[in-house]
Amino acid sequence: MPRFTDKHRSAFASAVIISAALIAGLTAPADAKGIREVSLASTSQALAYCQSGKMPANDIAYIAGAPGLAQYGPSQECAQQVPTKGKITKAVQVVGTKVSECTLAKKKPAIAFCQGGGMGEWDIDYISGKVGQTLNGPGYGCDVNFSTSSIGNAICK
Repeated sequence: MPRFTDKHRSAFASAVIISAALIAGLTAPADAKGIREVSLASTSQALAYCQSGKMPANDIAYIAGAPGLAQYGPSQECAQQVPTKGKITKAVQVVGTKVSECTLAKKKPAIAFCQGGGMGEWDIDYISGKVGQTLNGPGYGCDVNFSTSSIGNAICK
């Protein structure tokens, strides 16, 4: 019968601690600064959120879909379209079944979050800035760009 040495017990204990940290979601170092990757609301979820009266009247926030697609607040009749100018600083997120708005992270903290391993390898996420500004995941080099594909995530603080 094999015997466990102190060396084996130490390796086993380390593996258990690391596994527990992964399960608890303690692996994203930048998350401690309040930055996180979020899932964007679908067009139907965002519209229901706006029509519920929970969205501030003059807000404009990214939602999932075509590049730059945004949900406008009640003062703009809850329209969904790509803004033609300006800056976008919010997104409509979904956490479980709850829909709410979040404030988009600015460029430098978002890049640090990406480089720290907090972002999906091949994700492309909205960040605060000009309409359609995105951050590419580590697989793309954590660079800022304007994507031409559909977007489903954002980096919020």
